[in-house]
Amino acid sequence: MVQIEYKLTEKELYKGLVENSNSRFITKLFRGFGSVVLVVMVYMTAVNITSGINNFSLAFLFPLVMGVYMVFLPEITAKIQVPNLIKSKNPFTELIKVRMDGNGFRMKGETFSNHLPWEQFHSIVETKDFFLVKAAEATANVLPKRVFTAEDMIEFKSMAASLTGPKVILK
Repeated sequence: MVQIEYKLTEKELYKGLVENSNSRFITKLFRGFGSVVLVVMVYMTAVNITSGINNFSLAFLFPLVMGVYMVFLPEITAKIQVPNLIKSKNPFTELIKVRMDGNGFRMKGETFSNHLPWEQFHSIVETKDFFLVKAAEATANVLPKRVFTAEDMIEFKSMAASLTGPKVILK
């Protein structure tokens, strides 16, 4: 059994939202498509400038802006969401106690309490700074690694690796 207690900082909340978004397939697809659009638009801009064509219109600017947006969508969205989450006293900003064992995942905050068996989770993803325990592809419980002791980290990884329900991606 692993028990941790934490409160996410504003920086951790931002990074957690970005990491959760980056772990999704649709985000990877958007980044790939946005990168292609950016490369094409930069190439077209370079060709126009070297040809002496300086006629830039909204029809030219729109794909360029959309390419940048698609590439940096997680960062832009998180930058907008974090201040609103903090102002609204969202459960993300509460002191949270988590208990994980072979039976499931229990999470308790100041205004909420939930319990789910492991079979109901979509995935568990390890990133550089977090464990993302995902009930669905788009939502995650962000567990900062800083709150895990070395023994807790080993026990949690071992427990996660032995689970049959969720998809487990550990480093």
